[in-house]
Amino acid sequence: MKKLKLVLVMLALAGASTAEAMRFGVKDWEAACDNTRRCEAVGYQTDESGSAPVALWLGRDAGAGAALEAKLSVVTEDDKDAGPLTIVVGKLTLAGLKADTALTTEQIARLMPQLLDAETAKVSDGKWHWLLSLAGLKAALLKMDDLQGRVGTTTALVKPGTRAASTVLPPLAAPTVRALAMPPAQKGDERLLAAIVKTIPAGDCDVDFKTEGASADTSAYRLPGGKVLLLLECGRAAYQSWFNVWIAADKQPYAAKRVTLPGMEGGDLMNASFENGKLNSYAKGRGVFDCGAAWDWVWTAQGFQLVDVAESNLCRGMPGGFMLREWTATVVK
Repeated sequence: MKKLKLVLVMLALAGASTAEAMRFGVKDWEAACDNTRRCEAVGYQTDESGSAPVALWLGRDAGAGAALEAKLSVVTEDDKDAGPLTIVVGKLTLAGLKADTALTTEQIARLMPQLLDAETAKVSDGKWHWLLSLAGLKAALLKMDDLQGRVGTTTALVKPGTRAASTVLPPLAAPTVRALAMPPAQKGDERLLAAIVKTIPAGDCDVDFKTEGASADTSAYRLPGGKVLLLLECGRAAYQSWFNVWIAADKQPYAAKRVTLPGMEGGDLMNASFENGKLNSYAKGRGVFDCGAAWDWVWTAQGFQLVDVAESNLCRGMPGGFMLREWTATVVK
């Protein structure tokens, strides 16, 4: 039970960490708008339909001239690539679609009016068949329109009007984060890791895997200025682990300190990794990883800074889920 609660807390933190972001879900659809006012929505099959996984993703930047983006994704029962897809909804039959590929402007213009007033859309490649639920689509798109200031304008998806497109809210600039170059690994870093770990109190980890016959995953990475990043596995569930993050000096007395990361106040990292100066955490909503949340940070002169948060709340069998972005920053070097 404790392990399950921790996963749920980690998922909740994705939303709590970004005050400027908005996330909402209605029936078989969920949507999110990030700190730049870019909005995304995704819908799936219902749990009760018996359909194999299918998803329609929609995205739109803020601003009067921003066009709607769309792509259709499916999972076949034999796990092979689907053939050309046909979607049937309302009076429309739209053929020749390629899975996981952006629809054209003309295809989107034909598809959207039919989707808004239907309950389901049938998708097929001739061999396999899927049933996409449209329950919640209109509400999700209306919320997107509202947050982007489109309701009543000529650019609205759900409730267009006569107001000029020039009244639509403009995009907001993403914050700029300057990432520092990472120093190379050195000979003896494994011995350095072991020496630093010995100075960290054992009570700072929730689980001692040595008592369970397994060794905890620990790793160290050099940071600029003679510092070392340590990722210490401190708990393990059936399909994921959580980590403490520490920063120490690369020389005695090391003075290791546990790090509180922006957007993850008081929380450990799930399935943490560090590569090319980017620290990543992703939390699986369940073992097949068809939903969850992900965070990215880069190392700067001020320490780690948050650069991306994305989340998927609906667990509908789509591998990796559709992570909808809640926060972004522009990384420069």
